[in-house]
Amino acid sequence: MSPMPILRSERGVALLLVLWIFMVLTVIAAEFSRSMRDDAVATHNLAEETAARAVALAGLNRAIYSTLRVREQALEEEDADSEDVDDATVGLDDGSEPFIHWAPDGTWHEDAYGGGRFSVRMIDEGGKIPLNRVEEAMLRRIFDSLGLDGDAQEEITDAILDWRDSDVLARLNGAEEDYYLGLSPPYRPKDGPFDSVDELLGVRGITQELFFGADPDHIEELLDEGEIVIPLGAIFSVFNRSGNINMRTAPPEVLFVLAGGEVEDVEEIMDLRQEDPRAALTLLREKLGERSLQRRVVYRAPTTIAVEAKATMDNGKVEARLGAIVQVEEDADAFFISRWLDRLPAY
Repeated sequence: MSPMPILRSERGVALLLVLWIFMVLTVIAAEFSRSMRDDAVATHNLAEETAARAVALAGLNRAIYSTLRVREQALEEEDADSEDVDDATVGLDDGSEPFIHWAPDGTWHEDAYGGGRFSVRMIDEGGKIPLNRVEEAMLRRIFDSLGLDGDAQEEITDAILDWRDSDVLARLNGAEEDYYLGLSPPYRPKDGPFDSVDELLGVRGITQELFFGADPDHIEELLDEGEIVIPLGAIFSVFNRSGNINMRTAPPEVLFVLAGGEVEDVEEIMDLRQEDPRAALTLLREKLGERSLQRRVVYRAPTTIAVEAKATMDNGKVEARLGAIVQVEEDADAFFISRWLDRLPAY
């Protein structure tokens, strides 16, 4: 019998093996090429992000310098009204161009540096209501200004106080472990100070609509109906540890709940704050009524400032962000960073 058929069969198998080997090698080469390309892109992005982060850090330091500079200028005035120095520019004794000051009012400021551009904003945390120090009477006023009925005011106020105190005893309308463990899914209350404002979302009675202001799909509808949309998360701060509220930099949302929920009063206070700060302070205290609440409202230079910076390199696509909570000494002699953040919380 001739061996030829066997040899032809073996040659066919060998051809198939060679084709499979080429296919495997092609897949391996393609995967290796893709992996090398991904590594190159990742390396480029990392280098770009590192450079952008340095630019963002420069913007953050520029904001801190701005705060220290205007504070020093105010102290040099040696005047009882020295804190009323213009928040826009600070003149220089040598006749050079005035220094542009960035006020801690949440406004974004942009500038170029080191082959990139940064945007930075400052927010005076002292102008917000201190979540870990706010008293019961102030909480009730806040929720009354937001339009909650008496039962809801009692429930949420007691629940907040129960959440942050260290004991396990529930207040009359509050909630402790037995309530929260009965939820689905269950969780335990903090029984300690709030570490972030968004912890309020875990407190009994705090809804998404109350914390964020309203359902995003219904905000325009509410505004058209004349309803005031105040996000609860925007008026509190865990970084304000003084127990006081700085009216000098308090945002409109805070003034709204302090003044009793009247838009006209907020506009009057804000206008008066620009012209006669002492008169504005007096007016707001009159609106508060109770002496215990009045003494919590002050007018002073910011000392606890949240700074957020973001940056991109020229022609770059990667954005770097960082934030910090900065404590500024009263005499403007020094500052220190109490907390670093990748970015500031939403509120």
